[in-house]
Amino acid sequence: MTKSYKILLSAFSGLLLALAWPGIGGFSPLLFIAFVPILFVENSIFRSEKGSTYGITFLSFMLFNGLSAYWLYMVSEGIETKLLVYLFAVLLNSSLMALVFHFFHYTRKKIGSKEGYIGLVLYWVAFEYLHFHWELTWPWMTLGNGFANTVHWVQWYEYTGVFGGSIWILLVNITIYKILDKAINDQISIKENRLKISSFILILLVPIFCSMYIYSNYEEKKDPVTITIIQPNVDPYFEKYGLGFEEQLDSMLFLVSADQLSASDYLIAPETALTEDIWENDLERSITIPRIKKIIADHPQLNFVSGLTSYYLFEESEERSATARQFSNNTRWYDAYNAAIQINNTENIEFYHKSKLVQGVEKMPFASFLKPLESLALDLGGTIGSLGSQEEAEVFTSHNGKIKIAPVICYESIYGEYVGEYVKAGANLIFIITNDGWWGDGPGYAQHLAYARLRAIETRRSIARSANTGISCFIDQRGEYIQSAGWWTAETLHTELNSNDTLTFYTKHGDYLGRIASFTAIILLLYSMAISIYDRKKPA
Repeated sequence: MTKSYKILLSAFSGLLLALAWPGIGGFSPLLFIAFVPILFVENSIFRSEKGSTYGITFLSFMLFNGLSAYWLYMVSEGIETKLLVYLFAVLLNSSLMALVFHFFHYTRKKIGSKEGYIGLVLYWVAFEYLHFHWELTWPWMTLGNGFANTVHWVQWYEYTGVFGGSIWILLVNITIYKILDKAINDQISIKENRLKISSFILILLVPIFCSMYIYSNYEEKKDPVTITIIQPNVDPYFEKYGLGFEEQLDSMLFLVSADQLSASDYLIAPETALTEDIWENDLERSITIPRIKKIIADHPQLNFVSGLTSYYLFEESEERSATARQFSNNTRWYDAYNAAIQINNTENIEFYHKSKLVQGVEKMPFASFLKPLESLALDLGGTIGSLGSQEEAEVFTSHNGKIKIAPVICYESIYGEYVGEYVKAGANLIFIITNDGWWGDGPGYAQHLAYARLRAIETRRSIARSANTGISCFIDQRGEYIQSAGWWTAETLHTELNSNDTLTFYTKHGDYLGRIASFTAIILLLYSMAISIYDRKKPA
């Protein structure tokens, strides 16, 4: 295979992956063939016993990441910041994906082809699992997310989570590649290759048939909760931090009708919708909270859930957090949070501090080493620098104690296992509050919206999603949209969602596939290295 042909095939794989991805091409069946061209490239290098797979596969994955995540460049910042955000995410992710193929090729050379292809699945899932848990976490491009708009194919995510989808994609690609390789390079006829063809049909269709069966037979338990979502549509660049907090509060509440207030158990506003500086240990000074309390006094059944930037003032003798910052004009310290708040007719006002912070925007990665650079964090309005957070998911309880909700904030909604922690803590419903307007009218907000559908399937929880500029929506327990708002419109949505208290297998066990793959991948890689060392030391 010539070098130019390798480049062409590599680029074709990257293009197929992008065309399959939600918000880009959106034709998810392409995921089943997207790796086939790059597998032929790897096999050519394997047979020639010359060269490395890293550079050629990096090209493929750079195209995939670059095309699917180009919306990162759409943030309204200077050209240097745009390039830094976009290129860092794309180059890092592409490098890690290419490294997976390098390990696969290495294992194949040192142990054998069968072990190599098993290694490809293990190494890939281990890489994706790593991306959920390390300092540079960015699981946005997890392969299983590619079925976010094909939910009738992946109802079994309630057992496997998105890693089940990643494994499925890789197995189908490997099987198709092996069939084609036998036909093209070994001249084996379809009749002689019928065992592999039968395997391909089973691997492809059995999960789809199982999913369709689950989909058609799943029935929600009737336990309705009435919810109103506010989509205020406040421009995050030119209005949100320019208008007064009372003016924004008035505009937001004006969208809600008296009938909606009277009929609703919950009223939801998006991420950072409350723009007053609210100090958690000095709530008496707040102007916003009494305003909300007055509405609730007239509608005592109502629970109000909203996003805000909140602050906590440390006592002088109190131990400070790693993210604490000092006032410029005195010696006191405080923390800032991207938070959620619940207000109802009880005296208890509940706060939740976002745990999964966006790297480079809300958190400086490797803070112990890079804390002096946190002033360079991307400025998306509000508080700049590393925010405070909490370690564990926490639920809000309704005024009557009957309903518990998960206050999932923005980026947290792409972490399936973490969302499951809310459900294990008792959440009957999932509320996602977000502000996706920073990235403009590109595929970013569409992808973020689609991924929420997978959380509904994994947990079998209905979802109410309040997004500042859109798209707000209601999602049922099968991952289907019930109602949705437009993009960049000010409106409200109102409906009933069924709550649920049953725990799925995935909720109970989390990303067990990722853990198994990671452990096994390490053993396989170490064994490959041991064989390599042994071969070098073996007498000629």
